[in-house]
Amino acid sequence: MQAEVNKFPGQIFPNSIWIPLAIAALGAIIGIRVGVVGTAVFFVGYIWLAVVSFPLAATLYIVAAPFPIGLIFLHHKFYVADFMAMVLAFKLFFANVHKGFGGLMDTFFPKPFRWPLLFILVLSVLSLVDSLSRVGTVIKILEYIEFFVVMVAVFRSADKDEKIWNGFFTALFIVVGAVALYGLYQFLFQLGPVYNIVDGHHVRATGFFGQPNPFGAFNEETFPLAVALLTLGPAYLKRGWLVVATIVSALGAVVSYSRGTWVADAAAVFFMLVVILLTKPELAKKFAWYSIGIPVVMFGAIFLLGKTNLSHTALASTAHKNTAERLKSTVTAIIHPTGHFDTNQRLLIWKSAVQAILEHPIIGVGLGNFHLFIQHHPPKGLAAVPPMAHNLYLEWGADLGVGGIIAGLWFEWCWIKNALTLIRRKSRLLPDYWYAALVGAFGSTVAFIVHNWVDFLIDQGVIVPLLISLAVIAAGYNLYRTRSVS
Repeated sequence: MQAEVNKFPGQIFPNSIWIPLAIAALGAIIGIRVGVVGTAVFFVGYIWLAVVSFPLAATLYIVAAPFPIGLIFLHHKFYVADFMAMVLAFKLFFANVHKGFGGLMDTFFPKPFRWPLLFILVLSVLSLVDSLSRVGTVIKILEYIEFFVVMVAVFRSADKDEKIWNGFFTALFIVVGAVALYGLYQFLFQLGPVYNIVDGHHVRATGFFGQPNPFGAFNEETFPLAVALLTLGPAYLKRGWLVVATIVSALGAVVSYSRGTWVADAAAVFFMLVVILLTKPELAKKFAWYSIGIPVVMFGAIFLLGKTNLSHTALASTAHKNTAERLKSTVTAIIHPTGHFDTNQRLLIWKSAVQAILEHPIIGVGLGNFHLFIQHHPPKGLAAVPPMAHNLYLEWGADLGVGGIIAGLWFEWCWIKNALTLIRRKSRLLPDYWYAALVGAFGSTVAFIVHNWVDFLIDQGVIVPLLISLAVIAAGYNLYRTRSVS
């Protein structure tokens, strides 16, 4: 018997959306000049919109998340998207509260990831006991609840409605495209700090993320979703916009010049191709052409654009690696890590994270507080205090104790296990749309897992592709795990 699913409350585009949309738009315009007043007006419209069209309100969260619009409170940046998530959480809660405690657990803690997610949250609360900053830890706990509890539940509530999922994917691809093109603009005109200069006349793209690695990850985790829908999805999907989405996300990944991004997407494409060969080998050739061919073309395009000089303020072209040299250094950085500044700095940071784990093995230094630990215990040779451990597993180990490492690995194992179980057991029965979405979600989670060995990418905006992917896996589990596919 099929388990009860949590459907979206409300229609997608009822006639009543226009007034709240207009109020929200007016608030956004007013906010340009009078921030507080504009924000208040915006949220009047947004709350109204969430009542009349929950799917559209959720889609707007995707659009808003990557942009650093918000305010500073208690030394922490609160984004407009954070408050949007609060509105969505209340709406989803009251739409499901009649189901009782068990129903709310099923809504907000999907079965495929329930226990590791609860383990992470329990460890996070326990870390308050010895936290270096209790306020910072509380804010981080709320942030994790927003991401992994609220927004995964919000997106998962789309159930099997392809129109809603297409709305999510379209919003993601549009905003990723806009950010990627802005990153290309930064690259071409050297609009960035000197330490990000590449190929003499350009800079690594950062978009609105402040750093190249999260910019790269935002594109990197979107690319598997786009290329899977393009090559594996049903014939009735319009291909033109998917081709553009795949090209632009690949372009953004390349122009970030992030080695972690490049390796992560290479790993995602490799494992996606293996899965396709084992389940639907007839689609492997098409997938390979697009998933490998498009990034290769983008590397070539950025290599050629790297020879231009539109800034007229650059250092000598020999001072910084070009695209080909940066790609080569991705391999040499692994073979000879101490010979590369970035890799050497990461080794020092990781050494400090291990020290934090050894000194606080049970409850850690508090969720989100490793940066305070390394600030007080800087290793010799460290150039600057980092905002995180540049490794998810060591970050959670330092923040939450040894249990944090176990929780991270357990959480990610559940993503991969459940995605692969669905794809492998139901590959011939799954609708083409869901086969493509699940393979894309699997690739996105692989990219996240691989990249987070050298970075820590749980932050506003950059996390959105992963959250959509987790929602796809959770929805697929609920729909197809224990029954015949229809």
